[in-house]
Amino acid sequence: MALSSIARGAAARIGLKPAPISVGFEITHLCNLECRYCDRHTPGPHEMTREQILDALGGLHALGMRHVSLDGGEPLAHRHIDEVAAFLAQRGVRIYMNTNGVLVPRKVATVRLLSKVKISLDGPPACHDAMRGEGSWQKAINGAIVARHAGVGVELTCVVGQHNESHIEELVEFADTHRFRIVFQPARNSLFLDNTRDGSGFQLEAAELRRVFARLRELKLAGSPSIANGWASLRHFLDFPQDVSLPCAAGWINATLDPEGNLFHCGQVDRNDLTHNVVRLGARRAFEGLVRKGCTQCWCARVVEENYAWGGRFHRMLPPRSVHAPPAPPSPSSRRLPVVA
Repeated sequence: MALSSIARGAAARIGLKPAPISVGFEITHLCNLECRYCDRHTPGPHEMTREQILDALGGLHALGMRHVSLDGGEPLAHRHIDEVAAFLAQRGVRIYMNTNGVLVPRKVATVRLLSKVKISLDGPPACHDAMRGEGSWQKAINGAIVARHAGVGVELTCVVGQHNESHIEELVEFADTHRFRIVFQPARNSLFLDNTRDGSGFQLEAAELRRVFARLRELKLAGSPSIANGWASLRHFLDFPQDVSLPCAAGWINATLDPEGNLFHCGQVDRNDLTHNVVRLGARRAFEGLVRKGCTQCWCARVVEENYAWGGRFHRMLPPRSVHAPPAPPSPSSRRLPVVA
């Protein structure tokens, strides 16, 4: 975050007025892929119109919004994404985007407005394509290369689960070789309780998940340049999903906006409470009505790291003095991933 945003966050922390400095905006739940563990493939019946989107973002900006993470579904599949990104950029809002990367080459002009592109990658080609469809790995990598050549920061995101836990070191090796940064975080189940897609089958048992993150911590300590997790999230996930008390900025400086205009204090909570709708109430009333209560199950790496920073738990952000990790799985280095430009 910029210094001005850190100052606003500090003000909220010591008891002054909360402000939605950082907003996660799920612009649509439409997606051009159907990832097997994902719960967002189809647009909702009442997704906001262009005018409603711009009005909502304008209202949040007036309340202090300075960072937006565009999410989905697939944000680049939204018919008004170009205009929305331009609207934010014209107001000096720093824009990040979570994407599968497929549409990046077609949307270069919009991608250039972003500060960072975060592209999902499950593992090597066979592993990734098994989850997302044949050819999707190469399209994701092509998107990452196009964004990089456009001068935009690129960060890969890997959700760790049963589908890829044996390929993690192979993915790290690929990212090290091709100078990509990659963030790891646990797979979790659907937020939508009435969803027919059950993601629980992809979640790892706690001991296996902790073994993976212990190995990632070892690799980072050994000098792997690609592991982008901060020490706070690597340390946090060694206890996941055990309850861990941590400071929480949800509703204080962070909020999540869904495609239908429902505002949530946190993007990781279930979606039953539709009380705080910006279309119906306006941005100010919707934000002021949010609960500001944290949980003990934070699973998004960047949110974990921001929460520890916001709460001043800087000791959690420092590297460990020593590591006693479980034995690593056999190295898959003999199975090289394809070379990319």
